[in-house]
Amino acid sequence: MRRPVLPAVVAVAAIAFVLAACSPGSAHPSTSAKPARTAGSGPVASATPSTSPLPADVLFEITATATAPDGTVAQLAEIVHAPVAATDHQAGDQTQLDAECDSWQQAFSDPQYVVANVTATVSDGASWSDTDGRIAVDMASYPVWSGDQDPFQAECASATIHIPGTARAVSPVAGGKPDSDGGWAVFRYGFSTATPGQATPAPSGIVFSACRVQLGTAAAPSIFAGTWAAHPETDGGAACRFGGTS
Repeated sequence: MRRPVLPAVVAVAAIAFVLAACSPGSAHPSTSAKPARTAGSGPVASATPSTSPLPADVLFEITATATAPDGTVAQLAEIVHAPVAATDHQAGDQTQLDAECDSWQQAFSDPQYVVANVTATVSDGASWSDTDGRIAVDMASYPVWSGDQDPFQAECASATIHIPGTARAVSPVAGGKPDSDGGWAVFRYGFSTATPGQATPAPSGIVFSACRVQLGTAAAPSIFAGTWAAHPETDGGAACRFGGTS
């Protein structure tokens, strides 16, 4: 399904803002913004887990643990790299953008590209089955995906990750300031149950815990990203997401 591109509008003058979220649909990007829904009973996020510093080209890493109704546990990670003028597979990425995302070039007069790497693992001997439910991954703007994933609701939107599996996403963003219209920091990232409407509690019964975001030095220019850890979107355990603006 092709979708028009309508970049978000943000007010960079405000330092405090309300984080946002919505499910992907046919008329809007998967990361368009609505008022945040942060459940007090959900997992708590940490800005800087006790891990090694991220590589210089990484904006941030989001990690979470997903537990299925039968007790199967998956470890999830989404690593998003700093915008670049061209990816290491630019020709193929641009061809896929043209095929799946209508009008993306009109939306970004001088685009840059963010690349995300998503991994989902289970412990040795464990098996995550279809009955355990699907997990959707949010990525900036209008992403195109490859690897162990399937479209969720539409192409050029969120994807559902295979468990175990690895996937890659590429999305155009506006060059310049990250908190400006179309910049990488105005969008939403992370994980949620792949159920229409994102009901709470989710019908799938998947519960997310140990929800964390670690910022890299590349994210320092963004005021918005600096506040993410204080505003995780957990939906009472049905999600682990960060970002978005009102």
